[in-house]
Amino acid sequence: MKTKSFARELFSLLLWVFLVVFILMNFVGSFSYISSSSMEGEVEPGDLIWVNKLAYGPRLIQTLFSLPFANNRLPFFKDKPSYSTWVELPYFRFPGYSHIKRNDVVVFNYPMEQDLPVDKRDSYMKRCVGLPGDTLQIFDRDIFIGKKLLDVHNNYKYSYLIKSTTDTLQPYANKYLHIAETEVGTDSKDYIFMMTKAQADSLRKLPCVTSVTPNIASYSSNMLFPKDPDFPWTEDNYGPIVVPKKGLTIHLNVDSITIYERIIRDYEHHKLNIKNDSIYIDGTLATHYTFKMNYYFMMGDNRNNSIDSRYWGFVPEDHIVGKGSMVVFSASPGQRGESLWKRINLHRWFNWIH
Repeated sequence: MKTKSFARELFSLLLWVFLVVFILMNFVGSFSYISSSSMEGEVEPGDLIWVNKLAYGPRLIQTLFSLPFANNRLPFFKDKPSYSTWVELPYFRFPGYSHIKRNDVVVFNYPMEQDLPVDKRDSYMKRCVGLPGDTLQIFDRDIFIGKKLLDVHNNYKYSYLIKSTTDTLQPYANKYLHIAETEVGTDSKDYIFMMTKAQADSLRKLPCVTSVTPNIASYSSNMLFPKDPDFPWTEDNYGPIVVPKKGLTIHLNVDSITIYERIIRDYEHHKLNIKNDSIYIDGTLATHYTFKMNYYFMMGDNRNNSIDSRYWGFVPEDHIVGKGSMVVFSASPGQRGESLWKRINLHRWFNWIH
């Protein structure tokens, strides 16, 4: 009897612990591991981030039948999803204590994974630079909202072209200036470094450095959103582009539809057809469209090494997970077999994200 009673109490305790953790992770906050360098400067590869879901309001669970804490695949079954789409609840967000502001670091589901439910898409972390209704333009790397220059963070990284009199500048920059991302240019004494303004100023002071200039992209790779030759933008000179806002009505034509067709078709779930110079939405000729959701324009702090809204467009409000708030743990990615203790970055633990 005592054994049965103990087993019952243990099961009850574990069930309560599971429920509490489940509620906290889904409605209060969760953790996100950073594996890329797109936010380097503020957030580093190897950081474990606390994502505050209360800030913007937690989302109601959309994929109802899902194995908790599983990464979209059943353990030991690579091809078996850990969820079922039999029942998908409509998007709903509880009120938060704040709203997304420009320069907030935001965690969201990657919009381009159209074959997955919204809440099962990969988590991305970027900085919000464009709010709903903004007219955004990037001119020689500077971001303008309307005619106002957006504030620049000290940790933003950009691509610079360095000309020097030595072919050993790269290891020096790595070791003493902590410039991690470097490459040799067309000449062995020319370099392209991803670095902050402060790091660029430090390089200029070296006797072996003859010039440090911004490496501005001068051509369109046709990889940028909306991937249309009528919009020959570059990552350093982009727009102007209007960020959609709930209730905002725009005029539709065959020139502008490439910017907003994914929103109409994939995010707001209408049937869209273009015949000759006419646009049809749900079978009806349309000359205007009113957005049903708010959207955001996101960019990485490592500005010339980030695949962000310049490449895949806007982030819908129903994809927002929460606010990147704190680095709770950090260990630099290392080689196989390298001790974790040697890679731990204690100085980054419990740092607030700005």
